[in-house]
Amino acid sequence: MKVVAVRAEHGKVVESYVFEANIEETVKDIVRQILDEWDPDKSDLLITKEVHTITVVGEEEQEVIRELEERGLVEREGGSIKASIPIYYINFDVDLEEEEGMVINKLYIVAPLISKEFKYEIEKEAASITSPSGEEGPRGIEVE
Repeated sequence: MKVVAVRAEHGKVVESYVFEANIEETVKDIVRQILDEWDPDKSDLLITKEVHTITVVGEEEQEVIRELEERGLVEREGGSIKASIPIYYINFDVDLEEEEGMVINKLYIVAPLISKEFKYEIEKEAASITSPSGEEGPRGIEVE
């Protein structure tokens, strides 16, 4: 399956990759990679999986759609495709502030690449999540 992995720090995308891989193994590999960088005295290491239902817009990745269909995660309605996709958030530099609450400074987002345009949406989401307070960036993923 084509997978997109995006790393953002302080409102900027610093890495963005697309490759063929098992998404669950990709998440584990990234966690192993960042363990040396993560400071357990300063921050929690948070890994969350959210399932988002997304209408596929643009040129879809047929192979990824087929694999998601095999997992029962795709609905076709007329000419549109709706996919329930797992999106993993790996936060490894998080500050807890009284006024702001949880401030995420560095993270990875890992997801199936359902369309060519979706990589850009993931990049926008990663940059937005890590933007310094008061700098609300554009949100990437539109959830139904």
